[in-house]
Amino acid sequence: MTAHKKIWLVLDSRNFGGIETHVLELAKGLIKHQIQVEVIFLANYGHHPITPLLRQHNIPFRMLRFGLLSLIKALFIESPTLVHTHGYKAGIYGRVAGVLTARTLVSTFHAGECVSGKLAVYDFFDRLSSVLSHSLIAVSNQISARLTHQCTVLNNFVSVEQQRFPGNQIAFVGRLSYEKGPDSFIELSSCFKQRLFHVYGDGPMREQLEKKAGDNVIFHGHQANMAQQWQNIGLLVMPSRNEGLPMAALEAMAHGIPVCAYNVGSLNQLINDCNGWLAQAGDIKSLRYAISQWLSYSLKRKFSLSRRARKRIVNKFSDVTVVPDVVDCYNQALIKNSLPHQQLLPKYLPQFKEHSHDFNQS
Repeated sequence: MTAHKKIWLVLDSRNFGGIETHVLELAKGLIKHQIQVEVIFLANYGHHPITPLLRQHNIPFRMLRFGLLSLIKALFIESPTLVHTHGYKAGIYGRVAGVLTARTLVSTFHAGECVSGKLAVYDFFDRLSSVLSHSLIAVSNQISARLTHQCTVLNNFVSVEQQRFPGNQIAFVGRLSYEKGPDSFIELSSCFKQRLFHVYGDGPMREQLEKKAGDNVIFHGHQANMAQQWQNIGLLVMPSRNEGLPMAALEAMAHGIPVCAYNVGSLNQLINDCNGWLAQAGDIKSLRYAISQWLSYSLKRKFSLSRRARKRIVNKFSDVTVVPDVVDCYNQALIKNSLPHQQLLPKYLPQFKEHSHDFNQS
């Protein structure tokens, strides 16, 4: 590819969460198959925990100084092949800048929950302006249902590392906010007072949770990078009230960690009776039973469960299986925009999908 044939992944971000993990995995997947990519942050909020990982994987990135104005100027000067936005604010700014500079636009919608306050305003204008994008992607059917325009539903995905035997921690990983259900995790911990329960994350409920938690709950705080922590976890508990297809569940299962969760969002596409536990939303007794089951398993049975969890990711939710579909959306957007100087992205997909078949059999 020549220098100008580049994908810009645009986001507005202060911390490391699900969207940031998705962008990192997408960038890695695109670069793996000779598509140039650059991550564009709309603003510089100081040190960002994702930047060391971007450098580690040789992913170019930059932080703009003046938000929308800087984005418009950069698009005029550099003319990337395609702009792919992630999140509310990036979606709105990206579409305005893209229309003014005649760029091809793709937007991914990550959030399925109803929000309030300032986020609700961004959410409204994000969905309203989605008609300006040439292709829309949603990471779950639930999120797709909230959009008024046609979109493609694609799984969230992660890269899959070599199989390792997971640890023995019972853990919650995520933002400590109401929709994630950390209060239910604390309630579950009170039923297993002889076992340590680990909380990875921070958020508005932390002080309240710490007051309620017993001595068997350890709060590790916000994690700039969970890579070093997954090896310690044996069971991920996800009592969310609202979800799309959470990256935490994908990452856990990619590391061979089974998940017990409420059946919300698209988690039923990921978790089944063979690789984890799903309970009806709010049925905390079923989550308690799932934890009891896992604790009673022999090492052999835990390893078998671990292999099945990982296999589910390899077959349906890995970069090898999903990135080709993202590139299909890029090419459809380029065709729809039909600018004479733009060309379709490289036709590596048949070989890539053959590799995917080989990978799935391993």
